[in-house]
Amino acid sequence: MGPVTGRGLLAAALVALVLGGGTGCALWTPAKSSAIQHPWLQLELMIPAGWMVATFSEGLFATYHGLELESIHVRRWDRKVEVKGTGRNLEGELLPYEIAEISLDSRRLDEGVGGLEVLRNAPAEVDGRDCYEIDYRFRGETGLRIRTVEVGCAVDKWIYRFEYRAAEQHYFEAGRSGFEELVQSARFKL
Repeated sequence: MGPVTGRGLLAAALVALVLGGGTGCALWTPAKSSAIQHPWLQLELMIPAGWMVATFSEGLFATYHGLELESIHVRRWDRKVEVKGTGRNLEGELLPYEIAEISLDSRRLDEGVGGLEVLRNAPAEVDGRDCYEIDYRFRGETGLRIRTVEVGCAVDKWIYRFEYRAAEQHYFEAGRSGFEELVQSARFKL
């Protein structure tokens, strides 16, 4: 076997960075049975029992069977930051449904998302705050049918997003209740 070059070298370097913590990621750890606080997110929440969690500077990931099969991603970003692909930011007095529409526009423009179908777009609430909840499905780059529930809201100068994504067949319904519990447990600490 010869030397690793090109894409293989890039992939090996990325794996080494992630496993070595060079991206600011913590190692994957089992979820505890108590609430976790993420200092940068200024958020407290419960990760579903049995799931693995990894925190990083801008948020956290959780999974039970692996990120390709299902994942929860919690993050926030400054309202001044442009939403990927849309040319828009989320400054000003936007209603939750307006934020949802901009999020969906960004998702539709994502090259890895094919045939996006919105199943539900409705109001929601997190920690007493008005939010949106979008339920949609699409085909990923490999052709796998993915279903996503996204809950988001504006809190002060931040946009928060709680996202559950899973392979639609079997995994989506199997992990959805854990995601719903996580969202209901969220407490903003601003």
